[in-house]
Amino acid sequence: MSGRRLIRAHSARKSHRRWVAVAADRYRPGNCPGAAAQGSYSGDAAAVYHWVRANAGPGECGCFGMNGGGISGSWNFRGPWSAVVDISSEFAGSASLVGDSLTFTSFLAGARYRIPQPWFEGNHKPQPFAQILLGVAHAGGGVAGVADGSCEFATRMGGGIDVPLSSHFAVRVIQLDYYLTTLANSTNDHQNNLLVGAGIVYHWSRRK
Repeated sequence: MSGRRLIRAHSARKSHRRWVAVAADRYRPGNCPGAAAQGSYSGDAAAVYHWVRANAGPGECGCFGMNGGGISGSWNFRGPWSAVVDISSEFAGSASLVGDSLTFTSFLAGARYRIPQPWFEGNHKPQPFAQILLGVAHAGGGVAGVADGSCEFATRMGGGIDVPLSSHFAVRVIQLDYYLTTLANSTNDHQNNLLVGAGIVYHWSRRK
């Protein structure tokens, strides 16, 4: 009986040592499940062409188009969520019936959410996102009227789709945003604009 007890005790000690070794290897800093996320930063930088369908001034008919572009940068802070900074400018050389020009320049920041999609596979599967940006817009030019040279609240709400080309580069095939500006116009100080864009995206990551 004593021999059997010794064998069982020896086997139990071996099993305990094996479990401790496995646990130590699994949870050491290099193998911790959150180590990869905690050990690096990631985000993207984008250059995007913009076309904006803007409101005509008070007392004028219809809307007009503006061309321009924007640059943005993002930093991924948690899962699919990123913080975003965006600077853009759009221009119309003949924005109304009288032929005056108009320039919008915006400085916005906000949040972006990468939408999970299980319908496509592979390295080039589309990556949809939604975002909301808040900040200010500056207006300049004859069409701006009483708002010429002013800065007022602006926001963009919408999203887009990026298609990866490689581990670092992607094409933003479409971006579609509702673009609200609150520039003075002697009527309601409210402009509902539509922004359509496309461009190139660079994805970056850095170790701490």
